[in-house]
Amino acid sequence: MARCVEFNEVEKIEKAMNVFWEKGYNATSMQDLVDAMQINRSSLYNTIGDKHQLFMKCICNYFDNAMQEVKDKVANEKSAKAALIKIITDKADWIVDCDKGCLGMKTIFEIAPDDCTVRNQMSKNNDLFIEFMATIVQKAMDDGDMDNTEDASLMAEYIATSFTGWKQSYILNGNPIKIKKMSEFLIKNIFK
Repeated sequence: MARCVEFNEVEKIEKAMNVFWEKGYNATSMQDLVDAMQINRSSLYNTIGDKHQLFMKCICNYFDNAMQEVKDKVANEKSAKAALIKIITDKADWIVDCDKGCLGMKTIFEIAPDDCTVRNQMSKNNDLFIEFMATIVQKAMDDGDMDNTEDASLMAEYIATSFTGWKQSYILNGNPIKIKKMSEFLIKNIFK
């Protein structure tokens, strides 16, 4: 008789995500995953699937958690301008404080060029983030805090891609003051 498999899938995916985040997809073995998740191989295959399926669940979970965190922070702000400033300053702080970097960016550079399933998921995640940011930008424009002759989606993408450049700068230079100054420069330049 087959044994009933019982475990908290969300908790196990979180553990697997940390392994992928630390080692990268290609350097992570199935043994690394089963060790970190503390489940046997057959339970992993029977409930979640193979390494690629697990990875897809991990990157979806990572994005969902990150989006929820941003949405929660934005909901507490009194204006769209304040929400954008919060997003920008929090991202600058995160870039300096997070040693592991961004799992999304690692995924885009390591796997997305050669894996259309991953690339499509990362593109979808990016589109959802830009769409969310564009609604805040448009609100700031409507409030008169930003130049309303600009395209809100383009401005949202500009803000989001700035974060990637900041991470690159921090990896290369390790200068937190420079990241803070770049975030202040971005804020100064997007608002009237």
